[in-house]
Amino acid sequence: MRGLLIALFALLAAAPMAAAGPMDPALQQQLLGVYDAYNKDLLAGKVTDAVKLRSAEMRAQAAKEMPTEAARQQFLAMAKTMVPDTVQPLHASINAAGDKASIITLGSKAIPKGVKLPPGAPPPGTVLHSELTLSYVKESDGWKLDDQMFGPDPAEIKKCKNDKFDGEAAFDSKKTTSMGGPIVRVDFAPDHTLIVIRVVDEENCVFLRDTKDALLKHGVDPAKLVPYSVVEFEGHPHKTDKQKVLAGNVTVHDDD
Repeated sequence: MRGLLIALFALLAAAPMAAAGPMDPALQQQLLGVYDAYNKDLLAGKVTDAVKLRSAEMRAQAAKEMPTEAARQQFLAMAKTMVPDTVQPLHASINAAGDKASIITLGSKAIPKGVKLPPGAPPPGTVLHSELTLSYVKESDGWKLDDQMFGPDPAEIKKCKNDKFDGEAAFDSKKTTSMGGPIVRVDFAPDHTLIVIRVVDEENCVFLRDTKDALLKHGVDPAKLVPYSVVEFEGHPHKTDKQKVLAGNVTVHDDD
């Protein structure tokens, strides 16, 4: 059922912006208020008012995809199923220009009664959770909701349970792999650096040969290696553990 919910959520979702600087708490509340007003308009059946709270790009897309009243009602029926019962902010960021922002939240929604469910699905009343990333853009008349992307339940993400560095011989130097994603945690060890990143619904333990001091010498600011920052690696996979990689360097993506 979680997969069905995420698939439904994805119908109106788009990619979130890259990691950026921290957001002022007052602005965070303001932006969450925009999302709350958008959802209230949807639940009240006020499609026109709801669309006014979206970005210019999303408004143009809505005009193209909802040319008739029947299309608007179809959109409304689907959009109502995507409105979370609760939203808990986890991390908020804003770009250097101050015109794009992103809030990562944990959304929850109870399966309503009367919904036709597939065999084996959780019963009505079951509360489902999903990571929800809200993206905003600042336009001439204020902040607007741009994209919303629903992801997996954080509690169901496959953890990288074995974060022990097994030595370079444990990795296959004949194979190369690349990956990227948001940082979960970082450990600066005396002889290496461990960066745990999340790739979709799975964590990966990436080991760098560089220590904290060595990273700085090679042009990587350790202060940027913090949770939610988006990083990218290229390296060698572990011979037996698919969730481990030995990387030679790391690229930290700044805000756009």
